[in-house]
Amino acid sequence: MVEQVGVGIGPHSRIREAQRQAALDAAAALQVRRSEVAAALARGESRGAEVVARTYSGINEWMREDIRGWRELMSVRPSGTMPQMRVSVPYNRWLIEHGLRMVSLFDHDGCDPEARLFLASEEPGCYRFGVGPVQMKIVDRRYVLLQGPFIDDEPTLMAVTAPGCLAAAWHYWHVAMTSSFPAEEAVAGGLSQLTPRQRQVVVLLAEDTRDAAIAEALGVSVRTVRSDLAELMEALGVRSRFAAGVRVRALLRA
Repeated sequence: MVEQVGVGIGPHSRIREAQRQAALDAAAALQVRRSEVAAALARGESRGAEVVARTYSGINEWMREDIRGWRELMSVRPSGTMPQMRVSVPYNRWLIEHGLRMVSLFDHDGCDPEARLFLASEEPGCYRFGVGPVQMKIVDRRYVLLQGPFIDDEPTLMAVTAPGCLAAAWHYWHVAMTSSFPAEEAVAGGLSQLTPRQRQVVVLLAEDTRDAAIAEALGVSVRTVRSDLAELMEALGVRSRFAAGVRVRALLRA
């Protein structure tokens, strides 16, 4: 069992190849265990696992409801986009405010640059970037959520307590965390002059998001968003929202 989530090793460029390979190997071992459990479930054998949701919409609905009862979440996600961040991050903020202890590791290379900057501008401590090619969630240190077997050509989500699979999940978590660094260290140099909220505003602006939607995503007023927009355009040396978005895209990919 894990007593702490671990510490990172600095910027992405400092992730050593041996650590990257160790994370890939641990991910492959977890996939083998996951496939064994999923195959058993497909044959009608439990083996310390159960299907908790079916279809993508059903899985999302189950997650949004069940997570309200969780106390601790250790999550690895292999990808991230701004449309996903606009939905998941505000909800995560609400969960954390209501007592959920959460550490979410995103695969650095699987995240869009805009999504990385958005996560980097959240409160420190919740998000990290590293090597995480397999998605999983360890809930309350009791079970792991993984992709289940396809049933009637529909995707499923399974909760697994089988010792071998759970041990592989814990090992993967440890090794992935060793490869990781705090999300706040991923801020591009040209954007470090902006406040965290201004960075999030300008990323949403680059996605052509309207003021009201930006305010909703950040949990602030439209008036605050417009004040931030005026200040960040001055900081970036541009005169329009469009130019600010173009400038941010260039800095993110520099």
